[in-house]
Amino acid sequence: MKDGLLLVFGQVLPALYPFILLTTLFRYLAERSDAGRYLSIFIGFLSGYPLGARAAADFKSSKNRITSQSLLLICNNPSPAYMISFIGLHCFDDPRLGLSMYMAILGGNLAAGLIFNPFHRKKNVDLPHFTSCLQPKKFSAKGIPENNLLDMVIHDTFSIIVSISGYVLIFSTAAAFIRHLVFLPPAAQALLAGLLEMTTGIQMLASQSAVSATSKILITTWLISFGGLSVIAQTAGMTGKSSLSIKKYTTEKAIAATIAVSVMYIYITLCL
Repeated sequence: MKDGLLLVFGQVLPALYPFILLTTLFRYLAERSDAGRYLSIFIGFLSGYPLGARAAADFKSSKNRITSQSLLLICNNPSPAYMISFIGLHCFDDPRLGLSMYMAILGGNLAAGLIFNPFHRKKNVDLPHFTSCLQPKKFSAKGIPENNLLDMVIHDTFSIIVSISGYVLIFSTAAAFIRHLVFLPPAAQALLAGLLEMTTGIQMLASQSAVSATSKILITTWLISFGGLSVIAQTAGMTGKSSLSIKKYTTEKAIAATIAVSVMYIYITLCL
């Protein structure tokens, strides 16, 4: 629990709070202008799990070129700051490697999203669903929120923070128990822990001297791209009562993670 709290207050809260605040603000402003909604997607794309999921849940394209189900896969990524500072610098002593993993993950998500997009469009999954984990507030005839806008944004921001932190604590604590499964080899413990909570598993994997550097990079890329059960649970919480399917997202995310690993393997073979 202490390790989970350190993870929440040391990484999750300072990394996500400003982005959650901005996406929440633009979500309310999007009631009056589509520009706010597109900016919310851009911020969600850069802010890391699971804010990309929230941006996708709130988005409905009138031109129907790309469905929200595909947008969920494309936008729900790790943040570049997480990849460069924690993964690259802290885990592998090379921030450029973290950036390379980040680009491979984006490429895998984009490729899988575009591949599955025609199937989602045929099934008409992009039904009206402008609601995620939060209900939009009412606006007056003059476009002014009935309640104070800043109060609503702060309240909703902390509601999301508490929800995300709860998931992280549950899954990081479960992952910590795996360290005591002495009948499993250390590499298997790290992989199993990463499937529950990716950061805990990656920290365990990075400390394993018996695993080759190439294997560490490829396994880390897959775990971050997939996100683990903790991120999937957070994504389900962000999409809420929308028409987005978490089962389809999980399947497509596993395929996107495999594509990202393939891209990373080519990069390692040619450049490292």
